[in-house]
Amino acid sequence: MIKIINATLQIFLKSRLAITILMFSACVSSCGLFDKEIKQDKHIAEFRYRMNRIMDSLDNHKERIKAFEKIIENIEADEDLITPRKKNILLVEGNTFISNEYLSLENYKKAIKYTNIIIGIDSTSPKGFYNRGCIYQILDEDSLAILDYNKALKLNSDYSDAYYNRGIIYEESGNYDKALEDYNRAIKLNPSYIIDVYTNRGNTYLAKEAYDKAISDYGKVLSIDSTNIKAYSNRAGAYIIQKEYDKALIDCNKAIALDSTNINAYKKRASIFEAQKEYGEALDDYGKILTLDPHDKFDTHETVRKAIKKLRPLSKHK
Repeated sequence: MIKIINATLQIFLKSRLAITILMFSACVSSCGLFDKEIKQDKHIAEFRYRMNRIMDSLDNHKERIKAFEKIIENIEADEDLITPRKKNILLVEGNTFISNEYLSLENYKKAIKYTNIIIGIDSTSPKGFYNRGCIYQILDEDSLAILDYNKALKLNSDYSDAYYNRGIIYEESGNYDKALEDYNRAIKLNPSYIIDVYTNRGNTYLAKEAYDKAISDYGKVLSIDSTNIKAYSNRAGAYIIQKEYDKALIDCNKAIALDSTNINAYKKRASIFEAQKEYGEALDDYGKILTLDPHDKFDTHETVRKAIKKLRPLSKHK
């Protein structure tokens, strides 16, 4: 009976020892992995710091490109970056910096090359497709830009920048309904540049002759930024079309008060005075335009001189 108990006890003790050894091994393995992850995160933070330092410390595009290329080499060679996904994120960031540098140099071929590298590193990220779309848009390759924006939005349906840029293409091509769809989606996402989206949507409504909606959007811009000269000028234009001259005049006056050299505001105000048969005031504004644009940089002279020729006799008879 004692032998059986001793034998059972030995089996129990051996089992407990085996479990303890396994638990210790697991703990050592887990702690080792934890240490590696801490080391990896430190390296990631260091690489990001170095990339940001390049932007602050080097003024020359070519020098920055070389510095970024060196960091990318270091990232690729770093054996402490044990998580492929995190390593790829760093590589995407580095190559994005280089693509942007070439974009600043207007070397679009090289800029596209590096966006292709980004897509090759991670084709599930919308960033590469979006960046390449931006370059195609600059090059007026709108069909290619739209394809890339579509891919970016398929990967991230909340990509407000892609909606906004695609909306601009649609607006410029006269596809106003699609432009409005994209601007509406961008507005719902409340981007930091929402003023620009409201402005473009207002312009699109204006092109569609939806004047009340255009006026509403310009008003939304002004509710955010009461010094936005473009919004005052654009809203004045919509009021003029609707023959609401008093409201248009108020907006033109505000635009001119904010910028006394704003030719567009003077031109609109002159047209308001002309419509109200205030010919002397209209002539003053047309004369101001010629003074502000002596070399006809804004292609105003022909129209303004015709207006002056027409109004001078009328002002004398008034």
